Amino acid sequence: MLASQRREAILAAVFARGTVLTRDLAAQLNVSEVTIRNDFEALEKQGRVVRVHGGVTMSEVPLMGFAARSTQNVEAKQRISAAAARLVTDGSTVILDSGTTIFELARQLPTVSDLVVLTPGIHIALALMEVSGVHVRLLGGRVAPAIAATVGSPRQQGIDGEIAHVAFLGAGAIDADQDVVEGSLDIAESKRTLAAAARRRVLLADSTKWFAFDRHKVMNVADFDTVITDDAMPESTREAIRATGAELIVA
Repeated sequence: MLASQRREAILAAVFARGTVLTRDLAAQLNVSEVTIRNDFEALEKQGRVVRVHGGVTMSEVPLMGFAARSTQNVEAKQRISAAAARLVTDGSTVILDSGTTIFELARQLPTVSDLVVLTPGIHIALALMEVSGVHVRLLGGRVAPAIAATVGSPRQQGIDGEIAHVAFLGAGAIDADQDVVEGSLDIAESKRTLAAAARRRVLLADSTKWFAFDRHKVMNVADFDTVITDDAMPESTREAIRATGAELIVA
């Protein structure tokens, strides 16, 4: 078994169990504990796992600022956003979440006419406000500096009673139960508000967002109609996503 295949198996085990032990994985994969520890070290350097006594657990994603997050996994975000842009059509109303992958989607929107964009994302609103054929509405509420976006209740955000054709949402992380999770309760609640206002929900999340956890649940992957990710996603995780009933697009 190649090192890449072995590490995929380790991540799949962490995804399924939350925490895995060195001795168990060594027996499962028929390799030495030294080899498994070396794999742990490599995966920890990638931010995929955190080492604990006797094994590893899922990494917790820190709530980083917009500028810091915008430099991570840029190529994957661009491919994911290009695939998502093909779902945007003339005369529709879309919701764009405030994350950096969604910001990349805003930059890659096709030439359209009469497109209405509802967004809590300050950078997204600024990027689109002078684009021909696009009508932007920045949602209200309190500004959350860490994500450069507004958060609040449906009434505070001015989205109560709105119906969008598609909501494009990002994720802080996706945990072992395939729950989309965030580090802030305000952010999680606002994402649920955005999702509830759309007929179709599309999750944009690169492969590094899986095998992690955070404190506040947004919704389950099964609650999305479509999931768009990159081709570094392990096959076992792809199968788990498809098993939820969501359409999977690999960019």
